[in-house]
Amino acid sequence: MNQSSEVGLEVPVLILVFNRPATTVRLMEVLQQVRPSRLYVHADGPRASRTGELERVEATKEAVLSMVNWSCEVQTLFREENAGLRVGVYGALNWFFEAEEYGIILEDDCIPDLSFFAYCAELLWKYRWDETVMHISASNLVEDWTRPQSVDYHWTQFSLVWGWASWRRAWQKMDIGLSALDQFSGMDTFLESSLARGYMMDKFETTRARRNQSWAYAWFFSILLHKGYCILPSVNLVQNVGVGDLQATHTTKKNASAGRKAGALSFPLRHPDQRRVQPELEMRLFYATQKSKFRLWIWYLLRLIGRR
Repeated sequence: MNQSSEVGLEVPVLILVFNRPATTVRLMEVLQQVRPSRLYVHADGPRASRTGELERVEATKEAVLSMVNWSCEVQTLFREENAGLRVGVYGALNWFFEAEEYGIILEDDCIPDLSFFAYCAELLWKYRWDETVMHISASNLVEDWTRPQSVDYHWTQFSLVWGWASWRRAWQKMDIGLSALDQFSGMDTFLESSLARGYMMDKFETTRARRNQSWAYAWFFSILLHKGYCILPSVNLVQNVGVGDLQATHTTKKNASAGRKAGALSFPLRHPDQRRVQPELEMRLFYATQKSKFRLWIWYLLRLIGRR
């Protein structure tokens, strides 16, 4: 058994599944190799308006339970009715962190490299008492810029959620309603571009008004509010195989960048000497995960003419 499998055994894992048995099987094939001793499974309920979704949801749950072929404590939160992303995932994460001090979270379409588990385990332990470190990411859509550097991870304030890990102490700071948004003064120091800052504030305001189903923007805001740090691996450690899937809740459009292959880290990890957020990295992450430069200007012009 390799190092990542041994370490992965010690870290509880929460998987968030829904209506995609095929991608869930791929995720479970990875978990069969790392064999976590505690597995938490959240499955949202089917939407009554979607023909055949009940059958796909049931097939997904059956795939998970039938593929646990190792000694493992399994806890399930299977919803009878559809709660949606915001309520469903937020509730699942509360459930998970009420039971565990720390853990790894994977959605049913996020297929990580095996080294992801050892990376998470090492950093969860290293920063377990550091209140300022709130999030460990698997994905990296700017790895062409970060890979050549001489460390294995970087500091950022972007909380990328295609495979991630955190602690109960951090999740307790989650402000799902963005209640402190009007008093928030940290945006001016977050990004160099005023347009990018404006776009992020618009996303946060839209999330507070519940005009989207996002829990992830609320988590992003909570980290900024508390001046928290996120960890970004130097190489992308997860492949999102659900982007472009017609069964996806939001990411139904094809996106080659988002679906990039997972790479691997070697050990021991090379830790940064300083805890410093790099402004250029923040802007690169913004353009890769939020809006490209061109699309950001389109967004701004539409706002100027009142169409957005």
